[in-house]
Amino acid sequence: MGKKYICFISGDKIDLAAISREYSEFMLQLLNNPPVRHYLANRYPILDDNIENIIKDNLDKKEITLIIVDKSSDNPAGFIKLDEFSWANGRAMITIALMPEFQNMGLGKEATNLIIKYAFNTLGLRKLCLEVYAFNKNAVKMYKNLGFVIEGEYKNHSLKDGKYHTLIFMSLLKK
Repeated sequence: MGKKYICFISGDKIDLAAISREYSEFMLQLLNNPPVRHYLANRYPILDDNIENIIKDNLDKKEITLIIVDKSSDNPAGFIKLDEFSWANGRAMITIALMPEFQNMGLGKEATNLIIKYAFNTLGLRKLCLEVYAFNKNAVKMYKNLGFVIEGEYKNHSLKDGKYHTLIFMSLLKK
């Protein structure tokens, strides 16, 4: 079976494909999935118009959203994006989300590593930042393994499931 997508960046186990309307249903399923939402800041249901806004922000070059495609199945597994660009300061934020069935397989680490190389070597950024919940220990460990360092913590910062949780701010500087 041939690819059902156009590869933007290729890795070993994954390809990163540019977001398009063909992925709208997948993005709705991903961003409204309770186990996925648990690790994201989303508070409200994601609607068709929200996905259209993501596509528009990509067209307007306000963000770069790439679909993580599992090469073994050619199925979308998640997304990774760069946004909140500060071109004058050479930095951006990273966000990543994977469907539960694709987690703990190394796909998130590979996607993050690919986006780091793209951000530093193609876009000319010098710093990447992210926020991660302290309870997401696997993600914190992965980011540390990729060279991110903790710059600070927002204690009892974000309400999830009736409790306030600490949000960790991490960054990676280009070497």
